[in-house]
Amino acid sequence: MATSAVAELPRVDSTQFAQAPVTLAGGVQGLPVKVPSRTPSDFGPAMRGDLGGSVALSAQLFLPALAARNLPAVIIMPGSGGVAPHHIEQAGALTAAGFAVLLVDPFYARGIGDTIADQGRLPWAASAYDVLAAFAYLRGRSEIDPKRIGAAGSSRGGTAVMMAAAAPFSDAIAGRGKRLKAVVAGYPWCGTQFRSARLVRGASLLLMQGDRDDWVSVQQCQDAVHAMSVAGGDAAMKIFSGGLHALDRTGVPPTRIETAITSTTFPTVYMDDTGHYFDLRTGQVNPALQPSDFVGQSVSGGFLRKGVTIGTTGTQAEEYVQEMVKFFVSKMKPNS
Repeated sequence: MATSAVAELPRVDSTQFAQAPVTLAGGVQGLPVKVPSRTPSDFGPAMRGDLGGSVALSAQLFLPALAARNLPAVIIMPGSGGVAPHHIEQAGALTAAGFAVLLVDPFYARGIGDTIADQGRLPWAASAYDVLAAFAYLRGRSEIDPKRIGAAGSSRGGTAVMMAAAAPFSDAIAGRGKRLKAVVAGYPWCGTQFRSARLVRGASLLLMQGDRDDWVSVQQCQDAVHAMSVAGGDAAMKIFSGGLHALDRTGVPPTRIETAITSTTFPTVYMDDTGHYFDLRTGQVNPALQPSDFVGQSVSGGFLRKGVTIGTTGTQAEEYVQEMVKFFVSKMKPNS
């Protein structure tokens, strides 16, 4: 198994990304833009209007070569390591298929390098809010069809797009009747879920993950997708045999990340539709519970461990991108 330090993983320079247009393999040039967002402390407070401080996120908007009005669009949200070359490649594949793409950097404007060693540097709710902020930004662009906006995220970004498509959060933040049309969540953390498991009405979800993922729990994500399906949602999961975390990182072989801290065995934490947490011991909602309480339990219980392996083998990265594009085409057919 190959080993590597975090700094050796391919990355996109955040300062340059914020200022200089990125050109995709197909020749499409990005437009650097700012996406107004907020930084809520948690899901419940955000749903009750406590959105935290304002921030203008760096992003680049890519329009297909034959740009037109009423374009379907896909938001790309990166994971804990920030914007990387594989996100640029995926933007290229989507624009080639006729989609506009908004690639968002959730960290640079907040003064964060990454969250690999400490996910607490940015609240999970803030990442989900960023997705809906990007959704609102695209709805205001004249080139974009507001009814055909989707989102793709990986790792932390996968969790963000999943939670942004959860009915309780989406309805509270985006407003009823406004929703992401299609969502691809790549190897997300599914450790916190709305117990009602309701996708926002009219949305579709595809979750893709490797069965050898040791950073997040495959079983928790299976349970989440199954619950959404039982609740009547259009949700499906594709599991890659032998796949690790970040199996879509083209050119990155299995790589050990010693600084990553994770837990794949701590019980799933559930919220009700107002964002209050269920007590793991009693099974009842306890409005006093905070995310820090569950972090404390995971630490005191010895659930945390350090070190994960990420990367891709064989044709996994290519298959991932093909499945992603195929899903968005089927759910948000581009203009002919």
